[in-house]
Amino acid sequence: MTPEYSPRTYPAIVRDLLTTLTGGTVRESAVAPTEGPVVLDRLASRPIARVSYLEGVTEAGGTQVPVRFTDADFTLADTDGDGELDAVVFRDGGRKPAPGSTLTVNYYPVRTNPVPLTDLNIGSVARTLLETTAREIALGEQYLERIYRSGYLELAEGPSLERVVALIGVGRLPAGHPLATVRFARNAASGGKVTLPAGTVVTDAAANRYATVATLTLEAGEESRAVLAAGATADTALVDAGALDRLETLIAGISTVTNPEPAYRQAAGESDEDLRRRAQGALHGAVRGTLDALRFGVLSVTGVKSVEITEFPNGVPGEVRVDVAYASPDDPVAAAAVAERIEELRPAGIRVLSSVAARLTVTVRVDLILTGTGVSGAELDDVTAGVEERIAARLTALGPGATVRVNALTAAALSDERVADATVAFAAQDGTPIETLVLQTGQVLDVVRPFTFPPPVAEQAGATVATTADVDLVLPIHLVPGVTLAQATDAITLAVDSHLAGRGPADPLSVDNLAAAIRDDSRFGLVRELVTVLVEHQGQFTQLVDGQGSYLPGMSETLRRRGMDVPEDGT
Repeated sequence: MTPEYSPRTYPAIVRDLLTTLTGGTVRESAVAPTEGPVVLDRLASRPIARVSYLEGVTEAGGTQVPVRFTDADFTLADTDGDGELDAVVFRDGGRKPAPGSTLTVNYYPVRTNPVPLTDLNIGSVARTLLETTAREIALGEQYLERIYRSGYLELAEGPSLERVVALIGVGRLPAGHPLATVRFARNAASGGKVTLPAGTVVTDAAANRYATVATLTLEAGEESRAVLAAGATADTALVDAGALDRLETLIAGISTVTNPEPAYRQAAGESDEDLRRRAQGALHGAVRGTLDALRFGVLSVTGVKSVEITEFPNGVPGEVRVDVAYASPDDPVAAAAVAERIEELRPAGIRVLSSVAARLTVTVRVDLILTGTGVSGAELDDVTAGVEERIAARLTALGPGATVRVNALTAAALSDERVADATVAFAAQDGTPIETLVLQTGQVLDVVRPFTFPPPVAEQAGATVATTADVDLVLPIHLVPGVTLAQATDAITLAVDSHLAGRGPADPLSVDNLAAAIRDDSRFGLVRELVTVLVEHQGQFTQLVDGQGSYLPGMSETLRRRGMDVPEDGT
């Protein structure tokens, strides 16, 4: 949280004091409209005689820049015709405030009381006393800013930071405190993210305790990560390499832990930045009633993949919506644990609306190019099973709002040395291809298994195994007068064969592109709503109709017309 308090500078204080001393009014506000003059109808001492100081921000290169506006930028005007100046009009050639920004106005009203001062020049008695007072006020505001900042974890420094972190039981690590780098390894059977909170304790055979100083997250597919750990006390023994080999509390998804190097003592006391980072990690486990505590607490429940929190979901203050994505679509144990954790961590008086994230179901097709002359039989089954397992692990680990990176999936397939290249394609349940797979907010991915693996292609020339898919078509038409059904059928047959021959891994077959390919308005009109296309490949059937479904041929796969019916007028 960034403090809102901002101290005034010494020149600004002197200016405001001089204006006040001479009968003016200082630091009132007005909002700049999108266009037109700035109407000063909310000033406390209106009507005004003149504006002595006008400050705001302008748009420059997409950013807002503070600026003081002068007489070269604006003039005063009477907008309602009552003879009183009531608006600031910015000149065409001058600078203008950003629309919607706030202007700070110092001004002199039309009617002011007499001021019993005759000399406010620099060096005069009144000016010297005023500047002395301004200096003390400026120093006081600087001290107030320092005091204000000292209450925030992000901005406090030195002893002030130590007092802030002491509220959650964290103290600065002194020089000589034992430290060790520990590495956590993932359980091979676990998928998705595995998060270890700050303060996770690891021990050795002699019960020497070291606690991690920061939160650690193993991303999906990441085998291991290292993090710094500090001894429980300054007297904790320095352990040898490999001694810290056990978790004090078992963590789901973690198989082993070790310290690759011996422990050591830090040369200097912990810096403010390191202390602040360590305290932020500990804050997740200590705080209640904040959105961060709610998010981290729900994420730590076993079986939860991701969490999204929305404030004011229905525009009603006091409501928070929590969308939870579970690793399994039906996990009553995890759902009960989430409900208990929400009740434990929710802010007092806040209504939490808990819901399960929506699920997007997709099918996956993987075309493989194998090294050498390829493999077959049981070995090919082993290759495809491994590719499917690795790609599925990455897909199921995605959280709401994620974009599927096909390159990462291809890399997962290529981790098998028998795979030379791979092409991954997605489709909806109805067969519609999905070119770019993006999850929406509050949506998680369901992957249909097993994947589709067309016959693979071998890398060496001449080792490619060609396959054929048979296509049956029903293409009802309306004939143009003077054209026979036989003439139309001959034209359609030639067009269909040519179109099927041009389909490939980058050119799927659909009713839409087929209709465009055979279109011949001079002979017939196609009744698209009655068109059906049935593709058979290795015992699997795919039906295509108008506006729904498509068939993507595999590598070295050709489409062949097996049967075609061309009824007239849809009969």
